[in-house]
Amino acid sequence: MPADAEPVSQEIVAAAEPEAVVDEVVEAEPEKEIVIDTAPIDPRFPATNQARHCFVKYNEAHKCFADRGEDDDVCKRLARDYRAICPVEWLEKWNEAREEGAWWGKW
Repeated sequence: MPADAEPVSQEIVAAAEPEAVVDEVVEAEPEKEIVIDTAPIDPRFPATNQARHCFVKYNEAHKCFADRGEDDDVCKRLARDYRAICPVEWLEKWNEAREEGAWWGKW
């Protein structure tokens, strides 16, 4: 440091920087609305055990994708419904079976 230079207080520098960082973070993160949605009630499956409902929704969704294509809104809704009802382990197993050509369902 040169002899004629005045030392800068560390307190002033430290106090000014965190406020600027906090302001930037607050402005950069807009609030997102969380929407929780699940499958609607299906009167065909009144029981508490939803295993059959899961299987039927899975097949209905894949049949819809086969008939209407991957971009259809109705098919996307069916897919969202079975993902809400079915256990992840079942879906992984069923998707692997579909990829291997060993799927026991029609679709």
